[in-house]
Amino acid sequence: MYILSYTIPYKDLDMAMEKLQIHNIYNVFYEAPLEITTDDYGYGYIEKDDEDITLKVAMEDTEGELNEFIELVDSILGVKHIGLEENTNDYTTFEFPAIHIDDTWVIASPEEEYPNKNKINFISQGAFGTGLHETTQDILRLILNKLELKDKTVLDIGTGSGILSIAASFTGAKKVDAVDIRDITDEVELNASLNNINNIKAIVGNILEDESQIDEFYDWIFINIGGEETKMFMEFINNHLNKNGNLLVSGLVEWSFDEVKANVEKYGFKFIEKYQTNEWCTATFKKSK
Repeated sequence: MYILSYTIPYKDLDMAMEKLQIHNIYNVFYEAPLEITTDDYGYGYIEKDDEDITLKVAMEDTEGELNEFIELVDSILGVKHIGLEENTNDYTTFEFPAIHIDDTWVIASPEEEYPNKNKINFISQGAFGTGLHETTQDILRLILNKLELKDKTVLDIGTGSGILSIAASFTGAKKVDAVDIRDITDEVELNASLNNINNIKAIVGNILEDESQIDEFYDWIFINIGGEETKMFMEFINNHLNKNGNLLVSGLVEWSFDEVKANVEKYGFKFIEKYQTNEWCTATFKKSK
């Protein structure tokens, strides 16, 4: 594969893409100029329309046709390319990097061996929550080493890849319901099967709009999708947690932690403990009413 690079104003990007598509050139990519911002519950971004970007146009044919392709793209875009590179990477496969949660646990592909650690087999298929983010790692350390989950029932809200559900099952949970608004069934079931786990049920849908999908009460509820979303789910959580049940909340940022904590406590939950890595916070609560 050969990749041509062009400098164009970001505001002209849509027009450039349309011109290329008219000539059946679709293998095009770029990095948008973004400014990272913070909001009350985490991070956002704004696009910087007044900056130039590097537009990359890829050609997968043979080198013999390369000069013709370069002339064509230069003509379509009305500018001369600033770079040409040959890319020999294989994008058909993705190697998931091993994640060492601590000295005793690792998440890795089935082919990798770590004889001195407890290993969770995992193949990433693109769903959120692979274990790379600080919040996911903090919550995994708690599930795997500290929480009492043996013979408990668990609801994992916003399960993504299902990694938290798998960890809960690993440490003795007798039943885990893994919920997400997107269809994550195949990924959750695949990774569960890689670990010989058969007590995780994937549930797809908006459980706030259709609460009939969840008709049980749980000993533990996990939610790792952010502070604003936690506040939205609190009535649901309160209605589906057993008396004296426990809540594990993550994906919170330090500058709104106290606000989210106060909201959870408003529903009769007792704050137990806070854990923090960089600006990201995780907390446990116990239902006291």
